[in-house]
Amino acid sequence: MNRKLAVLAIIVAVFTGMPCAGETPAKKGPAAAPAAPAAPTGGVIIRPSAPAAPVIANIEEGQKVAEIQAVLAAGECDKAIEAANTFMKTARDEGARTETLRVLAEAYRKKGDWRQAPPAYQRLRERFDKNSDEYARYDAIAEILRYAPAGVYQPVGAAPVKPPAGGAQTLTDDAVLAEALTRLAGSRGSRMKSRIATVTRGSTPQLVVAAFAPLAEEARQIYSLSADAPTDGPREVAAAVGNRLQALSAPVIASLKSKLDRLQPKMVPYSATITNLDKTEIRTIQAACKELVEAERKFQEGLLLTGGKGDWPDQETLRKESAERLANYEQLSKQFIIPPSYGSLFR
Repeated sequence: MNRKLAVLAIIVAVFTGMPCAGETPAKKGPAAAPAAPAAPTGGVIIRPSAPAAPVIANIEEGQKVAEIQAVLAAGECDKAIEAANTFMKTARDEGARTETLRVLAEAYRKKGDWRQAPPAYQRLRERFDKNSDEYARYDAIAEILRYAPAGVYQPVGAAPVKPPAGGAQTLTDDAVLAEALTRLAGSRGSRMKSRIATVTRGSTPQLVVAAFAPLAEEARQIYSLSADAPTDGPREVAAAVGNRLQALSAPVIASLKSKLDRLQPKMVPYSATITNLDKTEIRTIQAACKELVEAERKFQEGLLLTGGKGDWPDQETLRKESAERLANYEQLSKQFIIPPSYGSLFR
């Protein structure tokens, strides 16, 4: 049993890797530690920089993966590549296959094989759900490597970059890769600004928040690539959505209060004036109020997701405004009630 526990410990241990080509040991990027759950800190979500290690259930295959990891950690990229490719022909444990593909992709990158590395990361990303942080990260690395002549990241549309001089750092270095991920994340975040008009054109709070939710999730994945990614794009989207919700709330609340004034005389116990149509309208209003409350809650969740790292003064204002709207909707919901009828006395 002790041997099995030791093997499992090796498998899930942090794998930082030794340099294979062009990597400076003194300047390493963040270790690929198991991802901790994101947690709000002062209203800001701090996210891990690397995905968690997969779970390997098969002890023997887990031992083999650990051996391949050790080869790469020793800086022997070619041997790690050969061992990983050989093992993938017989591996059955899904966790072992996933981790072996990760080691293989890392080995190609650390070796500086810019032809094999991108498709290796693409194969790795397909092991994960498209909405997961793992998929987003490995897809981003594959994109970076596709536009990395001689290991120098070159964003789409940028002028060609000359290969680095001897000894210059390339994407074989984890720190250089981390910088490239930050640049790519910032670029994706900035592009979100172009979608503000589409997101905020909804005619109801529910429609606005429904359009905002996917962008908030997109922002979460952007920050999962790099906690240091620029925040201007996601925050501008959140602010625009908050302003739109605030503008829509005034007529919505006014309409609800008008209906309350009209229906309130009928919403007394044993009312003889309330009709079935009135009751249907009350139920519809109750459902709408619940939707409005849920929309505000989702908006507040989106505020956290779009906040990123660092202070964001406007976030507190947006949150307070949302809390006030939510309270109004909840209060109105409680005032629209179907009163007991005379028939209920005989049940």
